[in-house]
Order: sequence, then C-alpha cells, then structure tokens
Amino acid sequence: MLSFLSAAETPLSVLVISLTAFATSTVTAIIGAGGGTALLLTMLYFLPAASVVPAHGCIQLVANTTRVILFRRHMHWPVILRFVLPMPLGVYAGLQVHHMMSESALQIAIAGFVLISLLIRKPAGPMAAALPGWVYLAAGFVTGIGNVLVGVIAPVLGAILRFENLTKERMVGTLGFFGFAGNVFKVAGFSLVGFAVADFLVTIICASLATIGGNIIGKRVLAGVSNQMFARAFQVMLALLAISLIWDALIAK
Repeated sequence: MLSFLSAAETPLSVLVISLTAFATSTVTAIIGAGGGTALLLTMLYFLPAASVVPAHGCIQLVANTTRVILFRRHMHWPVILRFVLPMPLGVYAGLQVHHMMSESALQIAIAGFVLISLLIRKPAGPMAAALPGWVYLAAGFVTGIGNVLVGVIAPVLGAILRFENLTKERMVGTLGFFGFAGNVFKVAGFSLVGFAVADFLVTIICASLATIGGNIIGKRVLAGVSNQMFARAFQVMLALLAISLIWDALIAK
C-alpha cells in the first residue's frame, strides 16, 4: 500500500482520516449534522489547508450520496429545490475568493465558521410557520460561497431547517441532500480550477469507503438512540477543536 501513497500522504494520515470518516459518518447519520465538520478539522492536522476543502468535498460527496440513498424516503423536497437552484452561482463566487486567502486565513475561517455555527440554537416554543421560500434561495447562494471557503455548512443549515419542525429522519435525509448537492458543485468547481485529486487519492478512497460503513451503522441505530446529551458533548468537542485550530494558525506565523 505504501507504494500507492503520494508525497502528500502518509500511512498515519490515511489511517486517522479514514477512522475519523467512519466515526463522523456514523454520528451524522444519527444526529443529522456535525460529523463533516469534525472530519474537516481532523484533516487540517494532516493535509495542507488549501487542499483540505476539495479533498474533504470528495469524501463528503460519497458520504452524502450514501445518506441520500439510505434516507431517500425522508426528503423535504419543497425546501431542497429552493435551496439547490442558486447554489452554483454561490460556488462560482466562492472560488473567486478562495484563491485570495492564505492557508492560515483559510484555517481560521474554517474554525471560526464552526464556532459561529455552534452559537445558533433552535428558537424556544413552537414555530407558527415555516420560513418563507426566499430564505432558502438566499441560503443556497450563501452556502455555495461558504462551502467552497470553509467546507462545511450543515450545522448552520440544520439550525435553519429546524424552523420546518421536521421529524428526525426527515431532518437527516434533507440535510444529507443539502450536503450531496453542495459537494457535487464544490468538487466540480475545484476540478475545473485544477485541484489534483491524485495527490490525495488513497486518502479519499479509504475515507470514502469508511463513510459508507459509518452511514449504514448510523441509520440502524438512529431510531433507538437518545441524541440530546450526545449532541451536546459532540458540540463541545467541535468547539475545542476549532479553538485549537485558531490557536495553531495564530502562533504558526
């Protein structure tokens, strides 16, 4: 296997990223969001920051495709269609900004995005009505930009989607389709601007296979698991990882 590794990969990086991909896909299939963020933060410790977002997008494309297949009967299509339509324009805008940022700036942007997303909470009390359609059109465009720059948008999208008062299965399925659409456009965009998939091919393949297994296991335990305490602990872990990345980026220069 060592002979198949590129200069940018090591056996340790492939192993850790693949194990993280398995664990985070299991978590995401159970609580709907957050796993992709943890995977991206882990990848930042092993891969160059400028290459993490496109490599992460390839892995997450497989993960979200699997989730879409597993939860295909639990999709909220009115929201999905409004969200997906403006996303390609957002991806194009994000690609223009991406080349202007240094690796440290990208790392701080990713970690900062995570911290901001963790501050968003579902409003107390029952919602009188779902959000108007234009909110999802705007979110699709902004998400296209953010997905290119920071790689993960599920925590914020999950907070918005809570206004719809969906069941847990519909929440996981719809967020999975959001991620699927976002990563299709993102991977296509980075491929057009010259991202070298071959430099991280072993990592992408191994981690992608791990996400398939994680999704299958996560779906099986979804119905019988209590998410509240686990989700809170997971958010604390994300916050600590994000703070650590910001610290590393600030002291690296």
